[in-house]
Amino acid sequence: MTKSDIINKIADRTGLPKTSCESVIDIFADEIKNCLVTGDKLIIKGFIGFEVSERPEREGRNPKTGEVSTFPAVKSVKCKISRSIKDAVNGK
Repeated sequence: MTKSDIINKIADRTGLPKTSCESVIDIFADEIKNCLVTGDKLIIKGFIGFEVSERPEREGRNPKTGEVSTFPAVKSVKCKISRSIKDAVNGK
């Protein structure tokens, strides 16, 4: 499913124009991004939770050459799906 598919489904179900639906989805995505950029945790109860985690600097080895390299610390986003969605996907 693509963004345009979601926009079409929302427009069909609500009767709103597609441009309005697209604007709402864009604003929603921007707000999620802004929340995570500031390091806040975002929880949409009954749907999903997002959290920024930091991985420390580490050393790794190139398997081809055996050369040891240092990988810098990075931030990543973890997401956790709600139990109700997991159960629905698993047919429970």
